[in-house]
Amino acid sequence: MDFYSRQVEARRQTRWLVLGFILALAAVVFALDTVLFALFASAKANEPVIAPFEYAARNPGAALFCTLIVLGAVGLASMFKSLQLRSGGGGTVARSLGGVRVESDTADLKRKRLRNIVEEMAIAANVPVPEIYVLEHETAINAFAAGHTPANAAVTVTQGALDRLNREQLQGVIGHEFSHVVNGDMRLNIQLMGWLFGLLVVAVIGRTILRIAPRGGRKGGGAILLAAFAMMALGYIGLLAGRILQAAVSRQRERLADASAVQFTRNPGGLKEALLKIAGLSEGSRLTNADAEQVAHMLFAPGLKRLFATHPPIGERIRELDPSFNIKTLPRLAEQALGEGIGLDESVHMSLAPPVLSQPDSHTPSPDSSSISPRVWVLAMVLSHDETVRNRQLILLANALDPADLAAIRQCAPLCQQLDPLLRLPSLLKVFPALRRLSPQDRQSLRGLVDDLIMADAKIDVFEFCLAQLLETLLQDELEARTPHGGLSAEDAASELQILFATLAQAGATDERSARMAYESGMQMALPARQSSYVVLNDWPAQLGAALPRLEKLHPLAKKAMIEGLVETVAHDDVLNASEAELLRTVCAILHCPPPRLLPALA
Repeated sequence: MDFYSRQVEARRQTRWLVLGFILALAAVVFALDTVLFALFASAKANEPVIAPFEYAARNPGAALFCTLIVLGAVGLASMFKSLQLRSGGGGTVARSLGGVRVESDTADLKRKRLRNIVEEMAIAANVPVPEIYVLEHETAINAFAAGHTPANAAVTVTQGALDRLNREQLQGVIGHEFSHVVNGDMRLNIQLMGWLFGLLVVAVIGRTILRIAPRGGRKGGGAILLAAFAMMALGYIGLLAGRILQAAVSRQRERLADASAVQFTRNPGGLKEALLKIAGLSEGSRLTNADAEQVAHMLFAPGLKRLFATHPPIGERIRELDPSFNIKTLPRLAEQALGEGIGLDESVHMSLAPPVLSQPDSHTPSPDSSSISPRVWVLAMVLSHDETVRNRQLILLANALDPADLAAIRQCAPLCQQLDPLLRLPSLLKVFPALRRLSPQDRQSLRGLVDDLIMADAKIDVFEFCLAQLLETLLQDELEARTPHGGLSAEDAASELQILFATLAQAGATDERSARMAYESGMQMALPARQSSYVVLNDWPAQLGAALPRLEKLHPLAKKAMIEGLVETVAHDDVLNASEAELLRTVCAILHCPPPRLLPALA
């Protein structure tokens, strides 16, 4: 499956559906205005009845005020709901359904396996490891990702998924959910939920007025009741139209998520078998929680019976994963899939086992549990191998931290220095969810301290640049939810591409001639229509740091060509060194692209 092409198609279709959603909102506002204008026009005694919009033309001030009131009610309600969903991150949604967080030191084998898979998928998707939750009382097979950005995301699975899926099948499900994290689906879901809530509030206001409005022969009572009934009816009609469009948007994003899961796991069989088990299970993917409706469009598979389906049929999803699949064989294959065991042997799956990360307020490493504060781990990773520079860094730390923190960093430093250079950034991505629990002030303080340590020798190496960029991305994603892709062509960002390819070529080459050849081989793939000359960069950290935000706005297919070109540049000398791997991983993370296969991972 072509991840980028599917993404372009899904974005195109989703754009039309979202436009339909906005038009539905506008239609509700227009209809309410019409009703209210008609009531105002008929309310004037001793004057002939006029058409609603003739009244609006004669009384523009009153008409504008009326329209603003309706828009304000819908807009403020939508904004309130969206902010409520954003404020607590994905964990808020998970906990509202009874989710229990899976900590890093869990002793339960099934939950430990889940953590391992989520961490692996985070590395594969180049995003921070999200919080992990389990719905303990749900025996069906299902899962969902929630949050406003990758930095505050949470992945939730049912107990049924843990009990019934083997490692590859669960990996396929988690890979599917990570697609929603990477592709901005969670942000879209929150927007749709906010808009639906705004329409619901219109209906609720009308219903409330209808209940408390004066009846009988009171003056104006009939008009108030009529207006209230119109508000309630139009609110519910708009809500119904919104749910139809929300379901249509969800179906498109689910198809993209299946394609992305294959991109992350490189194994369509696991996802296919998970879908087969759902098809064969009596409870399937249905949730029992009464609040399941609010996350129906987020779920891996349908969580309840609805008139308007939020997911494509299981047979259709399997056929897209396996074009040779015959829908007639679904019952037999589903029954076979249910008879398989799940297995819990994790010994072959984790090649990197860094120390278990404690809660952010835990400062001192424990020799028994190897528990290390995430802040300590990050700061220890920045310490230089050069003794003179390291002593300078330790003086900076001594002035900024208490003695317990400093002792913990000294104790952790040898572990960091022994880590394979190719695995330094993957290990840092694992600590990001714990860093997320720090206060914004503490995170900013950590970011400033890391900058000070990096500049202790007045220069920036590749690892330091990558660490600083990833920390900055973590902080920015907490504050804003940027769309993961834009519409720029490669030609639009030609100068930024030159900087990126020159940086990567110079990081992997032993001489200028080799760098030039690696640069040209990659740029021919990323920008085939233009001859771009190779340049030696004078200050690559500043130049690349300034180029990355514009490269983030590239069209998905332009990003595909760029990633393929970067791989060509790296592979030109048939050697992948640590600097190349770290730059490539960081660029993919910041640009919201799955890393290429040549990068090492935790699995």
